[in-house]
Amino acid sequence: MRANIIFKISSILCFILFFIVLLTGLFTIAAGFSYIWWPDSSFTKSLGEFEPIYAYMTFAFYGQPDLYTDSSFMVLSLFSDITLFLFVLLFLWLLYKLLKNIYKDSLFMYENVSILFWMGITFAVLGSATTYTDGLLLSKAIRELEISNASIAFSNIAYIDFIFGGIVMIIIAYALKKAVLAVEENKKTI
Repeated sequence: MRANIIFKISSILCFILFFIVLLTGLFTIAAGFSYIWWPDSSFTKSLGEFEPIYAYMTFAFYGQPDLYTDSSFMVLSLFSDITLFLFVLLFLWLLYKLLKNIYKDSLFMYENVSILFWMGITFAVLGSATTYTDGLLLSKAIRELEISNASIAFSNIAYIDFIFGGIVMIIIAYALKKAVLAVEENKKTI
């Protein structure tokens, strides 16, 4: 009984987080568009200088680098933001549905097989795209740093983790499909 309450509360939290991320994402994407296409608008000026979001590091430049005014860098940053928010939104929505199904019925349902399959696709495609574009932004920003007596190298291979994670989720979905078939056969024989 306690587990059902945990699944219900978790699904409600995922539902609430979905809408919080949706609102945050829409604002961030609107800000990205305004920096690129309407840099002199009052909305853009109220946001301040363009500062991209990096997943792994925080850069504090003393002055805004020329890179941050480059339109191709801004477009890449916008693409990174879009893929990030799509990834988080899809993941939260699928997790909400999965937890709701587990709460109402059980894990062993055909609908959960497709949910886990789409979670795997989401991880493999959007997760890896988000990580890859974020790595591109990071490597371009690292090139702008002036470091004396050292050098920094950044390898952009973290996206492979999401590809493998997606493949694992698809394999789990396939295994769950076999388990659901076995459960259905047991129900028919009893």
